[in-house]
Amino acid sequence: MLAACSGGATPGLEPAGPRPSGTSVLVTSGVRYAAAPPGWSDPTFDLYLPADAGQPPVAVIVPDAATGATAGGRGADDVALARDLAARGVATAVVHWGVESAELRAVVGRPAEDVVEQTARTTAEVSCAVAVAAARTGPRVGTPARPLVVVGHGTGANAAATAVLLGAPPFPSCFEPGATPRPIAAVLWDGDWLGAVAEDALGDGAASFLTAYSPWPSVDALPRRVHVELGVNANRLVGQAVEVGPTSSYLTTRDPGGTLTDDLARAGAFDDGALDPVDVTRAFAVGLRDAGLLGREQEVHGEADPETMGPRVRALVAQSVVELTRP
Repeated sequence: MLAACSGGATPGLEPAGPRPSGTSVLVTSGVRYAAAPPGWSDPTFDLYLPADAGQPPVAVIVPDAATGATAGGRGADDVALARDLAARGVATAVVHWGVESAELRAVVGRPAEDVVEQTARTTAEVSCAVAVAAARTGPRVGTPARPLVVVGHGTGANAAATAVLLGAPPFPSCFEPGATPRPIAAVLWDGDWLGAVAEDALGDGAASFLTAYSPWPSVDALPRRVHVELGVNANRLVGQAVEVGPTSSYLTTRDPGGTLTDDLARAGAFDDGALDPVDVTRAFAVGLRDAGLLGREQEVHGEADPETMGPRVRALVAQSVVELTRP
């Protein structure tokens, strides 16, 4: 595991390099990628394009639903990352989900099948956004395909991972109804890989929710072979531990087959009697590694950087995208 710890550079990685001086970025805001279903805001993304790059690689950022970057909002961290990537020569789209994803955290009293259906539609929406963003920034007919990397954070990491690794059913109102272009990599930070967002309100429905919400239950049979980079900002997620053991109902309802629990045990997640986001990320990394998908695992500890995607995390993400898309 490559860990980005307090005050130091990540071992084995070269810095992405300074932003080129005088680099201009072209911004197009509010590009619609689908018609809004009833009750949704218009699904849009913002494009940040390098002004002087003829055929740049592409990155699509899928934000955390909690950042305010959904339903037409704008997350400052995501904008900063997009501008930085564009200045480094990567055409970047920041997705603003149309679905009211906050409902995924308000599951009490809702039938499990309703929550699962909404989760599946969220994944399909993200897949649509990636397809349209790639089409808007893609090569002209007759030119070779360019690298496409999907960046996901928080609940956006879950939607991005599921869309990229498992694929998604068509989004009915997508403006690009064809197949989503194949990304070369997914860079995922602070994902909710065990469905803690559902708490215990779904009861026995937690297993079906998790299958729709996270690729982890299906990682051993993933049809798509994609390079995955996994990260967690322990500073932002401190205090989110759940007291749980291998036979607790929290796990047995999510993991009736025991595969995820085995990954957790191998990662030492039960050593202190509680699961926190770092434990879960390390265990998901075990599953990805066994499936031959994990390219890099990173953690941020011991820094005063509790923001959603603060400067340290943004620097690591930008570094990854630039390295992955470098010719």
